[in-house]
Amino acid sequence: MDLRKAQLIKKYDLKPFKIPDDMVVIVDTREQQPLFDHPVEGLTILNRKLDNGDYSIQGFEDRFCIERKKISDFYGYIGKERKKTVKKLERMLQYDFAGLVIEASEADILSGYVMSKVPPECARQSIVAFEIRYGLHVYYSRSRQDISRWCLDRMIKFWRVAHELETIQKGSCKSA
Repeated sequence: MDLRKAQLIKKYDLKPFKIPDDMVVIVDTREQQPLFDHPVEGLTILNRKLDNGDYSIQGFEDRFCIERKKISDFYGYIGKERKKTVKKLERMLQYDFAGLVIEASEADILSGYVMSKVPPECARQSIVAFEIRYGLHVYYSRSRQDISRWCLDRMIKFWRVAHELETIQKGSCKSA
């Protein structure tokens, strides 16, 4: 983490995660370098095959997913694997939350990838299209710590909102 980012985090005094007791993070079995290799206290992680994405929440595997790509994978995702990617994104349209994290800075992405013939402008437009056309939440950073925080923040909020809605629905069913 660079010094400026560390100073900003300290300035804002980010609080530690409050992991809900029943929340379980699912990591796809094909994920080769999982984000949560040093899990947060209280975080339960299971390895299981996921149909979409690399990360999800137990009980919400069909409603929440986050896909993680290194820059080399991302350029393949938008290049050689474009048709497969579009099919995956169309399936993810059904999700309440679908995210894509790219382990690279914006400058890395927009500078192109030396092992790919895909132009950087294609990368830029792909990200924009993923967000607009497919409602995909895109985040990029070189820092695995920042990416882990981004993912976990969204997992916790999604889990809490989903459980709030379930409680409300159960309450309205009782009064009916």
